[in-house]
Amino acid sequence: MPVTYRIEGDIAEMSFEGAFPLEDVFAAFHRMLEDPACPEQIRILLDVRKSATLATRPTDEIIRVAEYVGPYKDRVLRCAVVAAADVHYGLGRMGAVYSEAKGVMTRVFRDRAEASAWLKGESPD
Repeated sequence: MPVTYRIEGDIAEMSFEGAFPLEDVFAAFHRMLEDPACPEQIRILLDVRKSATLATRPTDEIIRVAEYVGPYKDRVLRCAVVAAADVHYGLGRMGAVYSEAKGVMTRVFRDRAEASAWLKGESPD
């Protein structure tokens, strides 16, 4: 599956790999929130390093995904995006602006360990 998730404690990692329709992102997000292992409040790590479609998504789709978490801001404490390619990093930064406008603190990282540390509150904002 191109869009997957796994939950460890209060961190959910969603991974995006290859090509996939936008609806797969929303479906995986809801499966994650409905998973019995998902705590009431969660920190999300979005790993887009292997996404083949992110770089070609229209801007309005990126914004739609970023704003989608807004209604769940009481559940989603933080969101970290891990992006290796410059285009993914830049699109992640743009998305972070929109998700933060909806009340979800979001940061973009190139290093997974740094993203995890930030999610856990082990590094400064």
